[in-house]
Formats: sequence, structure tokens, C-alpha cells
Amino acid sequence: MKDTAVDIMQAAGGQSRITLREIAKVARVNISTVSRAVNDSPLIPKATKEMILAIAERMNYFPNSLARGLVSQKSETLGIILPKIFFLQGPFFSQVLSGIEHESVKYGYNIMIASAMSKAKDKMFPFNLTRARRIDGMLIINEHKNIRNLPALKKEGVPFVLVNRFLEDPKAPCVAADDEQGGRLATEHLLRLGHRRIGVVTGSPRVSATQGRLDGYRQSLESCGVPFDAALVAAGLFQQGIETGTRCAERLLSLEHRPTAIFAFSDELAMGVMQAARNKGLRIPEDLAVVGYDNVTYSAHLSPPLTTVAQNPYAIGSTACKMLVDLVTGEKVERVNVLIPVKLVIRESCGSKLGRQPAVENNGEQR
Repeated sequence: MKDTAVDIMQAAGGQSRITLREIAKVARVNISTVSRAVNDSPLIPKATKEMILAIAERMNYFPNSLARGLVSQKSETLGIILPKIFFLQGPFFSQVLSGIEHESVKYGYNIMIASAMSKAKDKMFPFNLTRARRIDGMLIINEHKNIRNLPALKKEGVPFVLVNRFLEDPKAPCVAADDEQGGRLATEHLLRLGHRRIGVVTGSPRVSATQGRLDGYRQSLESCGVPFDAALVAAGLFQQGIETGTRCAERLLSLEHRPTAIFAFSDELAMGVMQAARNKGLRIPEDLAVVGYDNVTYSAHLSPPLTTVAQNPYAIGSTACKMLVDLVTGEKVERVNVLIPVKLVIRESCGSKLGRQPAVENNGEQR
């Protein structure tokens, strides 16, 4: 063993990268045996494998993923495809990416992030990444209701998972938050407090989350026999946050029969609603109840603290990444269309001024 230690020091000295040949020389075995050991082959005895791997570790051997990829036709890299770079902004998508990264490291995959914004006219994007074997599969972050290249994705046959976009399609693997559930929880809470004139400030109609939350809102109204009133729906934009929330709320609060509560489809939109209410001399929650969506960090520190719907973006990212790894490696995937549950976080922005009425049954609220 003493000679082996000397051999290791000599092999490692002055070398920028240890090779299989050098490990084989120290271990006194064939190169093919070393290759089988580092690739976890069952064709060599366990004791031999453990001896070789111990030597490789002491020599600071790192596998050449590029060379291995040429043999296996795998890059050991997953691609995150973004339609626009602004999706990286804000806490929601940073937590989605954190979940993806944690899961990819666990399974030994690298991550490549690519934005389609500068390649909108390139019909081959993102297929050029897979055909060049730069990535083994794609995590596609796309919130739009219509996914333009979905038929091409299916035809290409490359493993992919849609992130934060839900489709009931067995050929379109996807993981998203349950936005309909979120819309129901927020609306049911306000109905339970006795509100019947409930306004909503939505996101862009092109975003799938907007439609899901709006569907949940309408379902809850219908279940309580409250007519849907299109005048109580103000279309905002998620990316303009506070500004568009203020503008939409000013319109709603100027109605002859103004709403007594407003459900905003993001916490930033809700901040704009609260600002508009104060501009009109209304008190929250005494004159206007407000519910947001996202449960961002600052929502608990507003005045009053904001009742909101909490998502789990980390779970969305990690679940999507695990699904993609299973698709890439050929593992069986039990469910390819997954909704991650949300929950209602009740704080002080709704109050109970109108008294509680058992309009709906409790459905997942946290107190």
C-alpha cells in the first residue's frame, strides 16, 4: 500500500487532469477495468470496484463528461427554456429555479438556461440545443395560454416538461400550481365573511394563471348563488404590479355599487388596490376587504398584513425537474400532469366587519 501511495503522488504531481490510464497504472489493473469501475459496471467484483474508486478519489479524478457524452449520446445537461428573460425576476421564479437546481444536483445533471426572446424568429429553437446534444431534455417555463411550438415539441420526441403551465394532455408533461383552487379559496373566504360584491383585479388574459384563478372565482360565486358581474372584473398586468393594481382598483371603487371586497391576482396588485382605497379615504378592512396572491415576504408586513394565497414555487421546480430526469432516463412516471396545491394564509386585511356567514365549507384554509 505504501508503494501505491507513492504512485498516486507521482501520478498526480504536475498533472492538470488525471486520466483513466494513470489510475490503472496505480491500481495495477487494465484501463477497461477502471472504466467499468467509474461507470458503476456490474461486470467487476465489488472489492475491485471499491479499491479503484478509492484510488480515483485520492487522485482527485473527475470524469470527462464531454468524452463520456460522445459515447453515451447524453450531455448530462438539462435546459431551462425561458420565453422572456423577465421571468427570472421576482421571488416566484427564483424559487422555481432553486427547486430545479436542487433536484438536478441530486441526480448529477448540469443546468443550461436559454431565453427564446432573441430567437423568436428561429423556428429551430430550442430544437437546435437537443439536436446538437447540448441538452438531454427541456424544462419549459411558459405561462401563456397558447404554447406555439407544442405540436413540434411532441413531434420532435425530446423529453420536456412544461413548468407552471398546466394541460390535461398525457403527451404534454407539466407541473403547475393549482390556480383554480387558489381562486376558490380566496373567494370562498370573502363569501364566508358575508361579502357579495367581490371585485377582482386579474393579470393578463394571455397568462394561463389568470384564467385558472378567474375560473376558481366564478366557481365559488356560482356555488353560493351569487351572480357573476363582469363589471367587477378589472384586467391588469402582473409585470406592472402596483401601478396597474392602483389603476384597476380606482375603476372598481368608482362604480355606483362599488365592491366591498377585492381579490387581486398577485400581492403587488393587492398593494395597488390598498393604495387606491386609501386615496379614496377608505379603510382596510373596515370599508374594503383585500386578498392577494403569492404570499411574498413583504405581504405579512403591510399595514394591515395581507391575506393571501400561498403557492409553493420550490415544489413546482423540484417536481418538474424530477419528472424530466425520469423521462430522460426512461423511468416510469406515474403522473405527467401534476397540480401543486396552494393554501390560504389569513391575516388582517379582510377583517370580519360584515360578520361570518356559513356560505361555503372550509376548504384547506390555514388559520
